[in-house]
Amino acid sequence: MWILLEYAAWAIAALLLLWMVMDAARVNREFDEDVLLSSREGIDELLEHGDVPEAKEG
Repeated sequence: MWILLEYAAWAIAALLLLWMVMDAARVNREFDEDVLLSSREGIDELLEHGDVPEAKEG
């Protein structure tokens, strides 16, 4: 019984790895490297909601 659970766990781990690799390849195809490495979007969201007290808009 434990052997079947072990094989099932390895199969799930393999499927998760395959899914992560496929998702990484899809994201790499759809987005430019500059967009993926940019932190500008996160900064804009913080400024929009006023979560950064030292940031001054305008």
